Amino acid sequence: MAAGARFACVASGRPWFALLLALASVLGGCSFTPSQVETPPAPLPPIPPGTWRAVDEQIYNASVYARQESEAYARVAMDEWLWRVRQRTEEVFIPWYSGYWTQQWISIKVSWYRLQSDAGEDMPEARLASYLQEQFYSQVLEPVGSFVDPHTVMEDTTTRYLREMKDAIAPLPARYHIPAGLFKQHLEAIPAIEGTGGSLQNASLYAVLQDADLAGVTGYESLLAQIAAVNGGTTPTPSADRLQVVARRAVDKLLGTLTVRGGAAAASAIVGGFWGMLISTGSAVWGVVEHDNDKPVMEAQLRENLDAAMAVMWQDLVEDQNSGVTAVVHHMSTRIESALFQPLQEPLSPYMLQPAVPLF
Repeated sequence: MAAGARFACVASGRPWFALLLALASVLGGCSFTPSQVETPPAPLPPIPPGTWRAVDEQIYNASVYARQESEAYARVAMDEWLWRVRQRTEEVFIPWYSGYWTQQWISIKVSWYRLQSDAGEDMPEARLASYLQEQFYSQVLEPVGSFVDPHTVMEDTTTRYLREMKDAIAPLPARYHIPAGLFKQHLEAIPAIEGTGGSLQNASLYAVLQDADLAGVTGYESLLAQIAAVNGGTTPTPSADRLQVVARRAVDKLLGTLTVRGGAAAASAIVGGFWGMLISTGSAVWGVVEHDNDKPVMEAQLRENLDAAMAVMWQDLVEDQNSGVTAVVHHMSTRIESALFQPLQEPLSPYMLQPAVPLF
């Protein structure tokens, strides 16, 4: 009997064998892998109060250091500003002011102001003071601003403060083993900007450290508006009152010479013609001689007055923490340090671990 015939006979004699083969093939094609049950992560252990206290102390010290460093930068920058202002005042403004034709033109303006003062206009002293103030801005302060601009110094001072803060705070989560989420919440609870319009204009320490451009931070524009309200503009500028003092002193001297010059002008107008022109020319020549004699004293007095005024302007720009170049840094550092200082002074209560819950 052939081999194939014998296999067929065996298979036909054992029907259960064929059934077993079919079942094995089905089970082999439908293998089943049970799904793994995800175990929820274990809750993070609470951060001990002593750890948060150490973190707050680090942030407080970082703010003090960053504030001192940024203020030192502002002083150096504004020292250069003052040096340039004094240099340009000596080279440009004083020669312009003490020039003969400038004095003649100012005399004409004062005469015109005096004629209009009876019509309810401002007094000649105030109007001339305003004119000299405008000239000082256009001839001195504006050109110096292209080299050292107080508004730019304020922005750079703020950037330096935040950069120092970020460098000091960034390593703290890893150093104290604090999860990033908890550390973020902690920084969000520390105020950095408090606007006058309520909580909608406030910004946290986390917010000011995250944004590279403070213009996008909530409350920053409101803070600049507060500074502008004190300073009279969005850019920190020297006090106008100081220039008013200088201008008024100059006006007092000019008004003292107007009587003689005005008398000569009136005489030339009455005589008229050739003789009137001769009187006017003689008066002008006499004015040049008088001017040359008075010029050294005039310049010395103006230099002394302007030097004192510029020293006060520098002090206003640097020392005034509400409107000067450090106003933004002062605002933020005051809020940050005030929020951290009081808790650091309170006694630290002992930290008690919670008892473990039995599993069985």
